[in-house]
Amino acid sequence: MDKLLKLDFNERSDQNNPLTRDLSFGDSLWQYPIREPLEKMIAEKNGFLPNQVLCTNGGDEAIMILMRIINEGTKLILPLPAFSQYTWGINSWNLDALLVQANDNLSIDIDGIRQAIKSNNQSVTVLTRPNNPTGESIAFDDLVELVKTSRDNNGWVFLDEAYIEFSEEPSTAERLLNQFDNLVILKTFSKAYGLAGIRLGYLLGSKLLIEKFKTRCMPYNLSAPSIQIAKQALDKNNQFEMKSYCEQIKKNRKEMFDWFTSSGINVFPSQANFLFIKLPANQAKAVKSYLTKNSIAIRSFDEDGLTNCLRITIPFNMDFLLPRLKQCLRPLLICLDMDGVLIDTSGSYDQCVLATVKQLSGKAISLESVESLRRQGSFNNDWVLSKRLLEDLGFNFDLDEVTQVFQLIYLGKNNDGLVINEKSMISSKLVCQIKQSNDTQFAVVTGRPRKEACSGQALVDLSELELISLDDVKQGKPSPEGIQKLQQKYSNSSWMCGDNPDDMQAAVSSNSLAIGIGENKIESLYQAGADIVLKNINELEKWLCPIK
Repeated sequence: MDKLLKLDFNERSDQNNPLTRDLSFGDSLWQYPIREPLEKMIAEKNGFLPNQVLCTNGGDEAIMILMRIINEGTKLILPLPAFSQYTWGINSWNLDALLVQANDNLSIDIDGIRQAIKSNNQSVTVLTRPNNPTGESIAFDDLVELVKTSRDNNGWVFLDEAYIEFSEEPSTAERLLNQFDNLVILKTFSKAYGLAGIRLGYLLGSKLLIEKFKTRCMPYNLSAPSIQIAKQALDKNNQFEMKSYCEQIKKNRKEMFDWFTSSGINVFPSQANFLFIKLPANQAKAVKSYLTKNSIAIRSFDEDGLTNCLRITIPFNMDFLLPRLKQCLRPLLICLDMDGVLIDTSGSYDQCVLATVKQLSGKAISLESVESLRRQGSFNNDWVLSKRLLEDLGFNFDLDEVTQVFQLIYLGKNNDGLVINEKSMISSKLVCQIKQSNDTQFAVVTGRPRKEACSGQALVDLSELELISLDDVKQGKPSPEGIQKLQQKYSNSSWMCGDNPDDMQAAVSSNSLAIGIGENKIESLYQAGADIVLKNINELEKWLCPIK
């Protein structure tokens, strides 16, 4: 897929509104635009008077005006988590704000909002329904109570309904605006209508509150083309298209939500056109990186309480997104490098390289010079690595001669060489998880010859795993051949875990999720294409926890 699938801003990304295909504005561009006819149409559609409607330059202008109003001496009450435009506005305008922290599960703290309103007379409370970024919908009874509490304390409520068309619960406009005069409701053409580019939002509310916004609004704040397109969006045919689109998004949302739930992934119930998930440490970064490589943009967060969370806009067509999400989160194949991932070779292979160079050249080299060469890539084979180090010292030995010396140091005469220093790096808990996994095939892809891979301490704990060794491929890593052999047998839905750049390059070439291992190799692994770098393989324990 060459075109980017943008699932990070909650726009329509893959099903454009038909209105965008053929636009003609006649001779209307010579004069300043008049928004009042559009406001009248919106008022009639919602059963209100024109003076209860204000059209704005996107919902953002309405929010900006809200900040101006609050800046004039009013206290803002904002429940978290919240749309970034509100939190940005608080910091930008240096507002007097009370942030109501979310519950432990990131749901809105209704009781906390109620108490905040009661404790702050004449305050403005911002509520978003469905909420962004979680998609949570405030229950109607709770909403009524909060608006009433605000009224009783001489305050008013700014209700953001940007995503209401995707909700199973209808808009509150007709039910509440005829009952309360301390409520303003924000709506937009950006989301359900798929017209974010025309930058058009609108407010519904009492005449008095709408007038507060109108007096602070820019003159001629909307363009003539935007007004004309919005009018067309309100006609019968496009209303049918919009509602049909929303129904498909609701259906897709349920499909994705059900898959997340059945897979043991922490997904939040949503009434919006997106889903919000929280993942174990580092996994969100890996998922976002992999999807980006596959031309899918999603939203990640770094705010307090939202780390390792992702927001994914629901596309109209799920065929491209869902398989790649499944690969990121529940792969069918996980390939594991051996050295530096499953086996600690610092006392064996690393020392063999040093000893081989010393024996053949008579010169001692540092371990850093070995690691420096490995970080460059294309030196996954320690025989080739040793030969190159010797060449750098001015010695030109045949690879066979280097290999013979290396192997004698490594294996000894009776497997009593440095091979005896090898230790397992994988925890018993992770070994147990791997052995008990029914849905995911685990395999080892190593640059070792098969005899060495199967000897000594190398595969004692995981001897039952399928093994692709250097003897089983025409080309070792960074070639993806070994991974691809396993993909052909099991699935393309794969991960590759390795500790050097060659492993990462092989992962990228096979379109596997690339997991680097080793905190002292972070930069080189990311440069080679790692989606995430973990300290050790055992950090995967939490990622694999739901696998049965």
